[in-house]
Amino acid sequence: MEDVSLDADALGQLQAEQKELLDTVDDLRKHGVDRFVDLPQIVVVGDQSSGKSSVLEAISRVRFPVKDGLCTRFATELVLRADSRTSVAVTIEPPTSSNRAVQPFSETRLSSEELPRLIEDAKRKMLVDGSGFSEDVLRVEIRGPNLTQLTLVDLPGFYHSEDENQSAAGRQIVDRLAARYMSRDNTIILAIVSARNQVILQAVLSKVKEHDRNTERTLGIITKPDLLAPGSQDEENFVRLAKNLDRSHKLTLGWHVLRNRTDGEQHYTHEQRDNTEQEFFMSAPWSSMPSRNRGVDSLRVKLSKTLLQHIKDNLPGLIHDIEDSLNDRQRRLRQLGSPRSTPDQLRSYLDHIASQYQRLSRDAVEGNYGDEFFGGLYPETGGIHTGHGRIRKLRGLIRDLNRTFAYILATKGSSFIILSRQSDERDDNASDTPALPQFLQGLIDQYTFDEPREVSFESITVDLERLSSENQGNEFPGTSNDRVAIQLFQHQSKPWERIAHSHLKLVLDTAKAFVETLMEHIIGPNTQTFAAILREIIHPFFDQKVSELENKLEELLHHYKSGYPQPLDAEFRSLLSSRRRKNLTEEALRDLLATRPEVFTDAGREELTNRQNLSQSSGFGVETLIDKSETYYEMSLRTFTDNVIVLAIENCLVRDLPNVFTTRTVSRMEPAKLEQLASESQEIQQERTELKDEIDALARGLESCNKYRDRPMTCEFPSEQIPESDCRLT
Repeated sequence: MEDVSLDADALGQLQAEQKELLDTVDDLRKHGVDRFVDLPQIVVVGDQSSGKSSVLEAISRVRFPVKDGLCTRFATELVLRADSRTSVAVTIEPPTSSNRAVQPFSETRLSSEELPRLIEDAKRKMLVDGSGFSEDVLRVEIRGPNLTQLTLVDLPGFYHSEDENQSAAGRQIVDRLAARYMSRDNTIILAIVSARNQVILQAVLSKVKEHDRNTERTLGIITKPDLLAPGSQDEENFVRLAKNLDRSHKLTLGWHVLRNRTDGEQHYTHEQRDNTEQEFFMSAPWSSMPSRNRGVDSLRVKLSKTLLQHIKDNLPGLIHDIEDSLNDRQRRLRQLGSPRSTPDQLRSYLDHIASQYQRLSRDAVEGNYGDEFFGGLYPETGGIHTGHGRIRKLRGLIRDLNRTFAYILATKGSSFIILSRQSDERDDNASDTPALPQFLQGLIDQYTFDEPREVSFESITVDLERLSSENQGNEFPGTSNDRVAIQLFQHQSKPWERIAHSHLKLVLDTAKAFVETLMEHIIGPNTQTFAAILREIIHPFFDQKVSELENKLEELLHHYKSGYPQPLDAEFRSLLSSRRRKNLTEEALRDLLATRPEVFTDAGREELTNRQNLSQSSGFGVETLIDKSETYYEMSLRTFTDNVIVLAIENCLVRDLPNVFTTRTVSRMEPAKLEQLASESQEIQQERTELKDEIDALARGLESCNKYRDRPMTCEFPSEQIPESDCRLT
C-alpha cells in the first residue's frame, strides 16, 4: 500500500517533547477509553468564512476544503496517529444518542490533497435527506510511521443570517455540535477570529465564554490580518487584541496571528505559503509582536506545548475518571452475576441475592450500619424525612416514627381536652408528655391530625350530670353508674384508631421502600430479575402484611372499644389518688369556711360558697367519674402505644423483614419458578458482553496511565509561553 502522503516535518513539531506522554493518550484511544472519558483534543471553532479550515491546513499540512459551503455542514475529526504500518480508516459516526451504526468508507490510500474529495463524498452520504446540517461526525483516522499523536476537529461555522440553506434548525445543530466538543474540560479550543469583521460582530467569542467561562483553555487565532487597511483603527484594534491587551477578550493562553493563503494563492506549496506569511509579519505593525505569537511555525510549537501542558495538568483527573468508570462497570457486572441458563446457575444466582438480602436486612433491623449500602454517617440524601437516605437506616427511622407516633397520640389522641376546674386553662398536671425534640420536628408533617377541641370543666360537668341521670342503675343516691366513666373514656379514645392506622401504614410503606431499595442495591434497578422479585415476592409479602396489621390493630382496639376495663388495682388507685389530691386544698378550705368563716374575706367566702353550691348541685359525683375516666385513659394510652409498637409493628412486620427472601426459599423453588425469577433477557446477555469489553478497555487504559502515578514531571516550557503551574502528578 502507498504511504500516506503528509508533511512529516510540520507534524513533527507537534511531537517535539514528551513523546511518551502523548503515546499514552494515544494508547487510551486505542483501547477505546475515549468512549467513557474525555481525552485531550484540539477543536477549531469560528464564524463562517473565518478561516478555520485554512488554520487546520496550516497546522497539519493536510489539505482541507476551503471553498465556501463545502465543509460547513458537519464536524470533521482528523485523527493522526504514529504507527509502524500505514493505514486509513474513514467512518461516519452518529451521535451517542442515536442507535444507528457507524458507516465505514472503503478508503485505502490518501494523500494530503485528497481530503476535500473525501469530504465531498461524505457530504453526499450524510445529507441524503436534504438537510442543511448533520450531527454525524466524519472521522478520518490516518496512521503512519511519520505521523504524530494528534486529534484536530473542524466544526461548522457559526452563522448569523438564515436562508434556504441555513435554517434556524441548522443553527441549533451547529450550536449542539459546538457544545458537544467545547464543553469538555480536556478540549483545547482554537477560537478563530477573522480580521475581516469587527470582533464584536463575531459569535465565536461569546460561545467561548459560554463553554470555557474562565477562558483557561482557549487559544485565540486571528486570521486574514493582510485584509486590514494599513494604519487604520481596525488594524490598531486587532494588534491590541493579538497582544492580549483587550480586556474584554483577554485569554489565559493568549492570541496568535496567522496569514493564510488568499484566493489567488491556493496553488502555493506549503513552503511558499509559509514564506509569504513570514515576509508579511516582517512589516509593521505585526513585526512589533513577539515572534512566538505570529506565524504557523511558532503556532505548531505553542500548540504542542499547550497540548502537552494540558495533558499533564489533567492527567490526575483523567486517571480518576478512568477509575470511576472502571469501578462503576465492575460493580454493575457483579450485580449481573455469572451467565445463567441451567437450573443450578439460576439457583446459585438467586441464592447469592437472598444471602445478601438476609445479611443486610438483618443489619438494618439490628441497627448495624457498617456496610456501604447504609451510606456512612452522612448519607447523600440524609435528613429527618422518610427519604431515600433515611430509609436505608431502617431501625433508626422506625424508632423515630414510633416516638413521633407516641407524641401524636399523647397530644392529639383525645376527642377533647377538659380544662382545669380552677381556670380556663389546660390542666398541665394531667399529662407528663415531653416536648418533641427539635430533630424530630420534620416527621410531624407525616401525621396530619387536628388538635382536640377544648371544653371547660363546668360544661363537661353539666353534660355528665345529664348523662348520669339518663344512665342510672341500682346504685345508691349520690353516686353514679361507672359505665358512664367507661363511655366517657371510649369517646375520648376514638381518635386512637385513625392515628394508629395512619402510623401503621407509614411504617409499612417505609419498610416496603427499604426492601425495594435494598433489592435494587443488590440486583440493580433495570433488570428482569429485580422486576420479577418485586412482582412475585415483595409485593405479595406486603399485601399480606397489610391484612395482618389491620387485624392486629382491630384486636388491640377491641378491648378499649367494647371490653370491660381491667386496670391493675394498685396502679389505678395510686394514679386516681394522685389526681384527686389536687382537690384536697379546696375541700379543706370549704371545711374551714364552715368552722371559721371569720378568717375569710367577703369575696373569699362568696367564691367558696359558689363552688360549694356547684358541687352540691351534682347529685351523681361526676367529678369522680371524670377522675376515673381520665385515670383509665392515662393508663390505657401508655399500654396501647406500647402494644402498637411491639405487638403490631415489631411482631407482625419488622421481625419478618429478613425472611422476605431467604436462601431456604430459593432452595425449595421449582425449576419453573427459578426460570421466572432469574432468567436472563437478551439485553442482559448483551450488556454483560459489553461490560466485559469496556472493563478490559478501561483496565488497559488505566495500566497505561498508572506509570505516571506519584511520578515527578518537570515543566520545560518557557514561562512567557505557558502560564506557570505545578506539574507534579499526585
